[in-house]
Amino acid sequence: MRFLKLPLAGLLLLAMTLFAGCKAGKDRKAPVALTWEMGANNVEPGYYENTFILKNISDELLGKGWTIYYSQLPRVIKQEGAPAVKVEAVNGNFFRMSPTENFTPLAPGDSMRITFRCTYKLDRNSHVPEGTYWVETMDGKEGKPLPVALNALPLPSPESVGGYPDASRIYEANLRLADAPALKESDLLPSVKKAVRVEGSLVLEGKVAVAYPDDFSVEASLLKEKLAGVYGMEVTEKAPVTIVLEPLADKEEAVNDEYYTLDIDNNRIKISAAASHGIFNGIQTLLAMLKGKQAPYQLEAVSIQDYPDLSYRGQMIDIARDYTTPENMKKLIDVLASYKMNVLHFHFCDDEGWRLEIPGLEELTAVGSRRGHTTDESQCLYPCYDGGYDPDAKTPGNGYYTREAFIGLLRYAAERHVRVIPEIESPGHARAAIVSMKARYDKYIGTDPEKATEYLLSEPEDTSRYTSVQYYTDNVINVALPSTYRFMEKVIQELNAMYKEAGVPLTTVHLGGDEVPRGVWMGSPECRKLMKEKGMEKAHDLSEYFITRMAGILQKNGLKVSGWQEVALGHTEEAHRQLRQQTEGVYCWNTVPGSDEVVYHTANNGYPVILCNVGNFYMDMAYNGHPDERGLDWGGYVDESISFSMLPYSIYRSLRVDMAGNPVDLDKAEKGKTALTEAGRRNIVGVQGQLFAETIRSFEGVEYLLFPKLMGLAERGWNAHPAWESLSGAQEQQAFNQALALYYEKISKEEMPYWAKNGINFRLPQPGLMVKDGNLYANVAIQGGEIRYTTDGTEPGAQSALWKAPVKCEASAVKAKTFYQGKESLPITLAVGR
Repeated sequence: MRFLKLPLAGLLLLAMTLFAGCKAGKDRKAPVALTWEMGANNVEPGYYENTFILKNISDELLGKGWTIYYSQLPRVIKQEGAPAVKVEAVNGNFFRMSPTENFTPLAPGDSMRITFRCTYKLDRNSHVPEGTYWVETMDGKEGKPLPVALNALPLPSPESVGGYPDASRIYEANLRLADAPALKESDLLPSVKKAVRVEGSLVLEGKVAVAYPDDFSVEASLLKEKLAGVYGMEVTEKAPVTIVLEPLADKEEAVNDEYYTLDIDNNRIKISAAASHGIFNGIQTLLAMLKGKQAPYQLEAVSIQDYPDLSYRGQMIDIARDYTTPENMKKLIDVLASYKMNVLHFHFCDDEGWRLEIPGLEELTAVGSRRGHTTDESQCLYPCYDGGYDPDAKTPGNGYYTREAFIGLLRYAAERHVRVIPEIESPGHARAAIVSMKARYDKYIGTDPEKATEYLLSEPEDTSRYTSVQYYTDNVINVALPSTYRFMEKVIQELNAMYKEAGVPLTTVHLGGDEVPRGVWMGSPECRKLMKEKGMEKAHDLSEYFITRMAGILQKNGLKVSGWQEVALGHTEEAHRQLRQQTEGVYCWNTVPGSDEVVYHTANNGYPVILCNVGNFYMDMAYNGHPDERGLDWGGYVDESISFSMLPYSIYRSLRVDMAGNPVDLDKAEKGKTALTEAGRRNIVGVQGQLFAETIRSFEGVEYLLFPKLMGLAERGWNAHPAWESLSGAQEQQAFNQALALYYEKISKEEMPYWAKNGINFRLPQPGLMVKDGNLYANVAIQGGEIRYTTDGTEPGAQSALWKAPVKCEASAVKAKTFYQGKESLPITLAVGR
């Protein structure tokens, strides 16, 4: 190192300059602020108009050397004429705006409007631009990003937005719940198969004993933990009441491994099962019976026999788009297990993130688990969704599970009889992996070319042109590269090793397989070469090659393949014969009208099917069309009544209203559609909810979209044949209404108070409203919920008028909210006389 000799004064001056520079840099702020406002929807067919208002908040003239970046759900942008500021997509859901030659410098305090058009619609506040930041450009180089204050104005006239919930329809729907029966202690979620009340009761107070054999020690430990931590009981060797966990006397009685009996008499609680999973289920039933009670806990004597109809009852959590910490995931697993759900589908990678450490492939997390400002993605991925520009900040875009943390999660889940099924999204939805392996290539190509190309997932010479559903043009793995299969097998082997170290069996890896866009691979020299060698004619032949080859790799590693429905569609009979033997689960998701027959077609074709119906079980669909409800709506709206209405063996009758909210003629819903054969019925393995996370920004958001929707999923997985399944007409409607009323009674009186007490976020439904003969009527699905309202246009609050009975109403509009358990619903407005 060379030292520059300077006089002392020079050194002091240099130090002061450096200090001033650091301070100035630290305190620097973007010279602009932004306001976003919505224009007209459908300003031209398929487009809406919106505007950014750019204001110079600095003391200097604003020139041309800058770019403002922001994130938003993907869309095509159109600008007319010669704009002063150009707005364009960088990639997927990441956008930028920058001055053109027509830009006139903006004086301090002045503002300008940047108006442009976008495809689709914008009727939800969670879909507006976010994460705006400023980058100065000098001599072709970008400086450090600075946050830009963004004031996104609420959508104008929210009540006029298409899909806004109809208060009078909600009122009519809630009338179905008017005659809810009184709850019995055994009325739980999910419902038990058989409960016989017997004479007597017992009281749990202060101390309780737990007796069990070694085979049930894990379950006993969890029971003790809950009794002490949630219900304040001291577990001792001797107590007035003993909880006995014991093997089932007649194992032939067990319908399946999850079967259990629960018997409560005057001084003993006995849970019997042929397997530990059954014991665990019986414990969850006992704990559920204690919900809502106060010490001393009195329980009626009862004899319960119970088991699930479907062996697979899962929930998929997407942590690629919105990172969920291991601690929060454990909290969620605990709640899932309490409702006897037994699978966590671990969606740890997608286009926007890779969230699991893989030894030997450090770039997957060094690059793929971080989102931030970048020009080449060599150190992190582009910002997206949340818009965070700092790859080292604690944001929903950054984070991953270390190998150790994941092994801990596996053990935690296994203790609660929850399987964790990992998903390696491929060949589509793989941008995070592709970019990470490209960064690895760039890092080693100059020093170790073999290492650089060892796990490469893309081909530099590939000229294919395609756009994915999420508007990516570079998110599909090249299936002709040998390095692709080295990469996939490396990840699979590392997963296997983690499960082995955790002491938890791994039987399958979910390979994704969905939404591979048109145009992919056709410009790849390696793909064209492979197609020629194998006599392939179309892109699907390459997809089939990939999934069959991967099935073989998984089989070699002692595993079966699972994937979204696309992995089982359109293949040759030879491929079907192979895949039927090597597949553990086909996850059928696309049940929108016109695609719903795929589910039973796949089951009839010999594949084991997991029902993932978008219309019933996509938890990321918004509860309704209120502009402040987060979520998507391409598959319709999903709330707790819609998840409850799903019928595994009659999926065409699973949606009781269409996308517009109009009643469906259920008696005609199955006519002319693919019927489920007897062999196909045996292939219906289970049900699963999906929570993709494009609109989620926190774990509270995860919980909000799951609860109470999850209750319908848990119920239908446990009880696949509800009373109305085989009925029709008025009888069917009456049986459904009775079951739905009981279901809401359980949610209201047992689950919501428990969630509130235990820090689980949940959503309250909005009330229904109607004005009839000049009187305001109101109701709500939640028993015990308060309805508060205003007639002067203001937002209802906790001190607003409480609706108790029909009241005279002369207002032109009524606004109301539900209040319950310390929470409040979104508001709803009824235009009187409309």
